[in-house]
Amino acid sequence: MDLAAPHLPAPDPPPTAKGQPVRRQLVLFAGALVLPILVFAATLSWRFTEAQRDRLEDEALNTARAVALAVDRDLTGLSATLNLLALSPQLRAGDIPGFQEQALEARLRLGMAAVLRDSSGRPRMNAWLAPGDPVPETSPLPPPQARREILTVTGLFQGIVNRVPMFAVELPAGIAVPGEAEPLFLSLSAPADRLRRVLEDRQAPEGWTIAVVDAAGTILARNRQHEDFVGRTATADLRAAATGREGRWRGFTADGTPVLGTYARSALSDWRVAVGVPLTTLNQPLHRSLLLLGAFGAALAALSLAMALLLGHRIAHPLRRLAAEAAALGHGQPVTPVPSGIREVSETAAALAEAAQTIRGREEELRRLNDMLEARVGERTRDLAEANARLIAAATGRERAEAQLRQAQKMEAVGRLTGGVAHDFNNLLTVVLGNLALARRRLDELPGEAGASLGDATRERIRRGIDNAVEGANRAATLTQRLLAFSRQQPLAPEPVDANRLVAGMSDLLRRTLGEDIEIETVLAGGLWRAHADPNQLESSLLNLAVNARDAMPEGGKLTIETANAHLDEAYAATREEVTPGQYVAICVTDTGSGMSAEVLTRAFEPFFTTKPTGKGTGLGLSQLYGFARQSGGHAAIYSEAGQGTTVKLYLPRLRDADTSATPIVPSQVTLPSPSPGAVVLVVEDEDMVRDFAVAALEEAGCRPIAAADGPAALALLAQHPEVSLLFTDVVLVGPMNGRELAAAALARRPRLPVLFTTGYTRNAIIHQGRLDEGVNFLGKPYTAVALLDRICRLLPQDTPPPG
Repeated sequence: MDLAAPHLPAPDPPPTAKGQPVRRQLVLFAGALVLPILVFAATLSWRFTEAQRDRLEDEALNTARAVALAVDRDLTGLSATLNLLALSPQLRAGDIPGFQEQALEARLRLGMAAVLRDSSGRPRMNAWLAPGDPVPETSPLPPPQARREILTVTGLFQGIVNRVPMFAVELPAGIAVPGEAEPLFLSLSAPADRLRRVLEDRQAPEGWTIAVVDAAGTILARNRQHEDFVGRTATADLRAAATGREGRWRGFTADGTPVLGTYARSALSDWRVAVGVPLTTLNQPLHRSLLLLGAFGAALAALSLAMALLLGHRIAHPLRRLAAEAAALGHGQPVTPVPSGIREVSETAAALAEAAQTIRGREEELRRLNDMLEARVGERTRDLAEANARLIAAATGRERAEAQLRQAQKMEAVGRLTGGVAHDFNNLLTVVLGNLALARRRLDELPGEAGASLGDATRERIRRGIDNAVEGANRAATLTQRLLAFSRQQPLAPEPVDANRLVAGMSDLLRRTLGEDIEIETVLAGGLWRAHADPNQLESSLLNLAVNARDAMPEGGKLTIETANAHLDEAYAATREEVTPGQYVAICVTDTGSGMSAEVLTRAFEPFFTTKPTGKGTGLGLSQLYGFARQSGGHAAIYSEAGQGTTVKLYLPRLRDADTSATPIVPSQVTLPSPSPGAVVLVVEDEDMVRDFAVAALEEAGCRPIAAADGPAALALLAQHPEVSLLFTDVVLVGPMNGRELAAAALARRPRLPVLFTTGYTRNAIIHQGRLDEGVNFLGKPYTAVALLDRICRLLPQDTPPPG
């Protein structure tokens, strides 16, 4: 048998290849990549140039404003000198020769001369002349205006005596020449060179032109080439543009330099301060950017072309080798591998070699084994990554928990300290405020002869001193309340609150408090839940936030107050130990102010921490908000970045009782009826001064007070005096029982006896979880006589019969 290989016909020659070579395609691809980059770079350069131009314009306008202020300060100095001359005894007496000698001394000392003119403008005295020299009949100044009573600043004029450019300020002299009915006007002339020194003191950038132009468009002074241009008329484009208080203009300076200018008006005169920035200064950034962009584009294009040619050569050569090997395979010839750094070419060459050697099956099996191995490795890698992520999360959570624990311990320690201080401080403030009020009342009720012996001025000084002392004590009381709020030990009286109504009701108060520079916007949510909180403390917290926002926006800005329904989930509460997951009513206060840095943000809720200057803030505003939110069962959070403003979010618990209606937040109209005449009040207070004040206030109101220093003594007095109508007791008492225990013992004897509690600080006698117990009547320290009598009048029946 003939086993020779059969003769195979030669394959048809491959068709001629069509299309463009790889090098050309790569060059086009490189160009397509470079073009967007160049366009993007050009756009960035243009925007940068525009930003630089805007910056120079703003700097020029600020320079014009600053120079205008400097000119006003100089005019103010001239006005002060003029007023001093107008008060001269010689001038007031009509002694014009004597006043001329005084004005001559002032001219020699100050370089400015006084001129007296009548209402027609004719000079009567000129300090530029020596005594005895004839006074010119005319004056370069415009005639004085009739009935003029304010300072007038003139434009530029040529001095008749010294022949230099000058300006003047003028006021009515307040005298008349003997024998004439028309008054005289006093002016003070100064050389325009004085304004040039003001402009040179500004030290404008190189090439900038600063000029002062009067109302007629005449140049008064110039920081460059002053002598050449003073007295000349300003350019038409400046005169046409400078009609308002300030603005921008384009045109030429008096020396023909093209500029982009700004101007600002003087507040004391009708002068304009113009600042011209040469266009060459403005265009330098653009030219520099264009040159840089051109160089960058040329270098990038050349580099891209070189890389495209190099890559084209590296790709085209193995492709031609691969085409030759494919042709050999088609002819049944052996195929040799094609060495190449291009993966696709290598894979194609390997596939050709495998086809030639008929080992495709084994290659596929190896490929399957390789895929299985990669899958196993991938699974193991993912498992390791997940385990690592869990370890990192656990470590991060532990660090966060430790930081929260340290913060909570610090806040608790400060809270206990402030609570103890507040108790004694409130007792002292009660004595101070109460006795000041009694002193003011007794001063006003002094009988005629005793009051007259003091004198009205003395009585007024005493009233003012008492008022100042009351204001200081009230501020100290407010500080104490904020300390108690932070330490979560203030007595709260929570009730259903409609946050939308409360925010809307505070809008007018906030606008009056913050001023016209702050824009206030309220965004009230529809279908808002009701909150369970103390409305008075909530109003105080929102007012503190608004004041903090105002201080963060000294140049003005926008304050936004939003309400919303919020749900704090488990994930949010897991990162904040004090937060309980659930539904809340959120009130968000956002400002556009300076914001807080990360370091300041971590300490924002700490008491007495403030970034304001000394005397501008106590550092208790945000700490009060923090304590109020925690004590109300809610949460407070701050979100801020430096330069991006601040948002403070206050979360209050949602009220779920559908049958409870929200109490409208309206100002209460307080009336103070007098207690029933002769009503007997048992006063129990361990502080002698506070007890004496309460007794004095009740006696002045017509009551009959009985005082005790502790619980056992009070019970003994209650047994001796069955006519006692009300028990007024401090919660914290020395001795074997506190105020709550005393009240319980008294009510056991007298079930219907009204009881009024007072304290400066208590933890759990009548307050639990920061809230007053049900049915408890409470008057917080410090209190005034008016507040004490008001609460007693509400508790005592008005028809209580007098004793006996």
